[in-house]
Amino acid sequence: MADQTLSDAIDWKTYPVAAGLASGHVPVHVGTVGNGSPVGVLIASVHGDEGPWSTIAINRMLGSAKTSELTGTLRVVPVAHPLATEADARQTEFDLLDLNNSFPGDENGTHTQRLARLLAEKVLDGSDVVLDVHGGGSWNVNCFVYRFPGSHELASWIRTPLICDGPDRPTSLTGYARGQGATGVWIEMGGRGEWEEERVEAVARGLRHALGKAGVMTPVDAEGADPIVAGAKVALTTNAPGIYRPAIRERGVGSVVEQGTLIGELLDPVSSQVIQEFVAPYERTCLALLRPTIARIEAPGKVVAVAADVTEATQG
Repeated sequence: MADQTLSDAIDWKTYPVAAGLASGHVPVHVGTVGNGSPVGVLIASVHGDEGPWSTIAINRMLGSAKTSELTGTLRVVPVAHPLATEADARQTEFDLLDLNNSFPGDENGTHTQRLARLLAEKVLDGSDVVLDVHGGGSWNVNCFVYRFPGSHELASWIRTPLICDGPDRPTSLTGYARGQGATGVWIEMGGRGEWEEERVEAVARGLRHALGKAGVMTPVDAEGADPIVAGAKVALTTNAPGIYRPAIRERGVGSVVEQGTLIGELLDPVSSQVIQEFVAPYERTCLALLRPTIARIEAPGKVVAVAADVTEATQG
C-alpha cells in the first residue's frame, strides 16, 4: 500500500450532541489513525472565539506527515465546540458554560456538559499525550504554551517563543486528561493579522516535533530558538470603556521590552484624550498576548495585553 498522508488515512466518526430546538443535534467529528502505542490527541477550537488557526495548524501537520511516520495512534478533533465556533464565541447561549472548565462532563447535562463527556470518553480516556491547541482570536495575537506539573518537557517541544505555568484545574481539558494519566499542554499561539500564516506554520511544526519527541511519531529536528520560561505574568486590563490604541502591534508579540515601555493607550471615546496608559511592568517583559489594532473597549476589565516576567528567565 502506498504511503498515505495522515489526512488521507484518518478514519472519521461523527457523534451527535444534543443542542437546541431548531438544530436538534450538533455533529462532532473525531478522527483516528494508527493502532499502536502511545496514543496522542490533537484537539482544537475548544473555545469558539479563538478562530480557525488551531484547526488549520492541525490539518496542515496531518496533510504533510505520512503514515510511515506514525509509530503510535493519533486521535484528532479539529473542531471541539462547533456551535461556539460558528458564533465566534467562547461558549453557547444554551448554558453559557466554558467547555474548558466542564470536564469530566455529564451525558445527561446541558449541551456543554454533554460535549465534555463525549470528548472525555471518546478522545481523552486512554490517551498518553494531549495537545490542546488554542490561540489568538479576532481581537488578539499570542505566542505561548501553558505547562503543568509533569508536562515541562512536552511544553518545551512545542517550540513556542514563551512557556508559562498554566491554570492547573482538574475541570479543564488538560487537567482532566492529566487526572486520567496523560501528559498534556495547552497551546496559545495564533490570531488574526498579516503574519497569521507564519504563526499557523510554527504551530504545525511544533505539533509534529512534540509528537516525535513523545514517541507518537518518528523524531524530527527542532526548528527555531529555544523557548523562554517565564516567571510571573499579569493581564493588563482597562479601567473604563474607551478606544484602545496600541503602541506595539502584531510584530511585537513574543518580543522582550524594558520596564516602562509603552504598550498601548486607552482613549476617551468622545475626545480621544488619553485616559489610561499600559506599560511593561517587569525589568524584562515578554509580551505574551497583544491587542494589536485600534479597538472599541465596551467595558472596564477588558484585557489589552498579557505581560510575562522574563527578568531571570531560563531556556525551556
